[in-house]
Amino acid sequence: MTRLTTLKRAAFVALLLGTLLGGLLALIGASRGLERASRASTQASALNLARRPEALPPLRWLPTPPGVPRPDGVTLEDLRQAYLLGHSELTYAGRSGDPSGLSGRFAGPALRAALAVSSQERHPLLLDWAHRARLLGPDPQGGWRLLDRYWTARAFPGDGHWTDTRVTQREVQVTLRAADGIWRVTDVHLRRETRPSPPPPGRLAVRTWRAVILPGDWPDWTAGRWQRTLALAARHDLRPLLLPLPAQPTREQLGALPPALDRLRRAGRSGVVAFSAPLTLESVPVRAAVAARAAGAAALLTGPVRAGDPGSRAALLALRLTRPDLPLLAPTGGPGAALADLPALDALLSAQLRAAASPGPAAPRTLLSLPAAGRLPLPGRARQRGAALALMAWQGGWLVPLDALLTPDGQPTPAGETLLGPAR
Repeated sequence: MTRLTTLKRAAFVALLLGTLLGGLLALIGASRGLERASRASTQASALNLARRPEALPPLRWLPTPPGVPRPDGVTLEDLRQAYLLGHSELTYAGRSGDPSGLSGRFAGPALRAALAVSSQERHPLLLDWAHRARLLGPDPQGGWRLLDRYWTARAFPGDGHWTDTRVTQREVQVTLRAADGIWRVTDVHLRRETRPSPPPPGRLAVRTWRAVILPGDWPDWTAGRWQRTLALAARHDLRPLLLPLPAQPTREQLGALPPALDRLRRAGRSGVVAFSAPLTLESVPVRAAVAARAAGAAALLTGPVRAGDPGSRAALLALRLTRPDLPLLAPTGGPGAALADLPALDALLSAQLRAAASPGPAAPRTLLSLPAAGRLPLPGRARQRGAALALMAWQGGWLVPLDALLTPDGQPTPAGETLLGPAR
């Protein structure tokens, strides 16, 4: 009986210890899972808190070489986030001269280099976009190394415009290490920096254009709305169809862009991605992110540019270099200044837009534009207005908002009756 009691007690103690051990292991696993979930949740919104808003986080991971260790998915996202936020903080520190946030993103030699940027007498504009990074493996001191190839622009403030603009492609080797759970960039080694020449722009058949700007709510259209609009476009031979975007597109709008362009392609209609906000050097990272999503588009309408503005010219150069396969269109104004460090405007654009207030002989690389109803820069008298519209109908093509061309039930407006003559 004593032996049986001893066995029962031992079994009870073993069961109790097993239960406690299982509970402890479950608690440890839950805490780790909670930590990973918390990190993933933080990652989802951290880039939106950066100094510089991002339409899309501009980094694409390239395949890891065979045999190179790879971190888990959450750590990989930590590395991406820390690296991009370091660039954002450096951009802010360079423009403002405020280095207070640099120590949260950099350490070691990288921090000293970043502080040197923020201490310059003239505060530079520093931009980066189109990152393509490849993991090189773990760092001996517990971090990770990566090789990144990306585009960058640097400019200094001048008399009302940017000066000393420089657009380059860089290749850097970067080391990130974690301290107290925070990843920081510790070393940045520049391996290569080049200033490529832009390829010649592709020519556009501008004389055949009967272009319309779709309403701004196109990302929310139902399949039925798309079908009705595309049927009208086919009936009146409208092409291309412009998909307008705001200066800072949302993720939802960017997500709707590729399927919309694919829908237009399948319907036999070409599509153009269009911005109405002026093109500036500061807007290049967002415009480049949009251009990366615009595969299959006939062109990118960059927004108005000033021919003599070095910032606009540098922005056009940056877009041409980043996406050489995507033709660029822009409404241009102002006298063209001779800028030794930037290509001529004609080397950056595929075609230009000009207002239709006094349409004359159209250049081969010029489209005529017609603003929305109520803002028509046309003669006030009906006969003169009709003559100007008739001239637009056969000279070089035209660009007009859809609602200024057709009524909601698909009937031509007075301006549309003139413009919708036989296409040339």
